[in-house]
Amino acid sequence: MNFDEFKEKWNNQSENSFEVNSSLNHYKSVGNILARLRKNIKIEFISWLCAIIFLLVLPNIEIYKITGYAKVAYYFLLLQMGLASLLYYKKFFYFYRSTKQFELLSSRENLLKLYYDLKFSIETYKMSSYLLFPQGILICFIFFSLGHAGEWLDKIYNLGETWNQEPSFIVLLILGLVIGLVFLVICIETMSYYYYGKYLKMIKDNMDALEEE
Repeated sequence: MNFDEFKEKWNNQSENSFEVNSSLNHYKSVGNILARLRKNIKIEFISWLCAIIFLLVLPNIEIYKITGYAKVAYYFLLLQMGLASLLYYKKFFYFYRSTKQFELLSSRENLLKLYYDLKFSIETYKMSSYLLFPQGILICFIFFSLGHAGEWLDKIYNLGETWNQEPSFIVLLILGLVIGLVFLVICIETMSYYYYGKYLKMIKDNMDALEEE
């Protein structure tokens, strides 16, 4: 083997080594992303449990004064929200378990499956959250009524009379509804992106980089 052949072989080996190392870096990057995703899933689930516990005891706090049929409606709505929330947490739980399987990082095909599993989980998360809008708005209504839920419902039921006698109530109610909807949309979109969506994009970037190599 002359010097030129040896040099060419050495260069080819170096290029192959670089490609392998580059691929390993991408797989390692995805592994780190999955670790952060698992952490976020745990954090959000714990936060959800704390929120449910707080909402369960809230009617018994004197300042909120949730009593009578408003209290029954409150717990019924809370039960609906809790059961519906389990839908997407169940999906995230399966995703959480699947991310611990090392074979996911063994090929681009497995990464592709992982990507679509996460994407579907995020879509389920957002869809379930938006479907819970009515329950969320009603719970906020009871929450912020500070014991006047029954009185406020009577005013809404007699909307025409209320508009003639107390139009400011209707205006404030509509304003509160709009602000509440905007706030919920911002919360859902922000949380879904910063907890999960941005990591989905990072996984996609690594997959694209692997495909280009």
